[in-house]
Amino acid sequence: MNELSKAQRLRGKNVVVIGGSRGLGKSIVAATHAEGARVLAVARREQSLRQLAAEIPGVRVLALDAADEGAPAQVFEMLLPDILVVCAGALPHMAPLVEQSWEQFSRNWNSDVKMSLLFSQAALTIPLPAGTTIMLISSGAALGGSSLSGGYAGAKRTQMFLADYAQKESAPREEDEHPCVVVWHMRTSALLMMERLATAL
Repeated sequence: MNELSKAQRLRGKNVVVIGGSRGLGKSIVAATHAEGARVLAVARREQSLRQLAAEIPGVRVLALDAADEGAPAQVFEMLLPDILVVCAGALPHMAPLVEQSWEQFSRNWNSDVKMSLLFSQAALTIPLPAGTTIMLISSGAALGGSSLSGGYAGAKRTQMFLADYAQKESAPREEDEHPCVVVWHMRTSALLMMERLATAL
């Protein structure tokens, strides 16, 4: 066990991971739980969440579509986060531009961007604990593009803009009793994400 695990720097913190049943989200769930946090993993597929709960006892799970209008309220009712990580998203349709329908091209706009918008709006309007950290996980494609994935790169870039806008709107004012910090990070390793989470707190 390394020093990071011994310290349990997230003990007593509530962590909500949107897209927590697989990939980077699952790694963040495991890492934050190991750091002593109370963790809620949110995803669409109940079977994946049941498997996650069996693998990591103590992790709470919630099955819903995070792109639904009412999703943020349901999530925050179950666990009000000190740290909210939004890393869910749709798999882009891979095809040359000329072969993409608008539905295929806009897949990530209707999932990744929409859920980022909904949860950012909720974080700005629902009283969250002072110093709450929100992370919208984007992709390197936001900077370098991705020619065969339709609107994916543009959607991931828009997540960056959303985080920037939300961070500016959440700037503490004298009359604010519950200032909320919004932090954006690109897709990265779970270990580096843990270091950044700890730094953000």
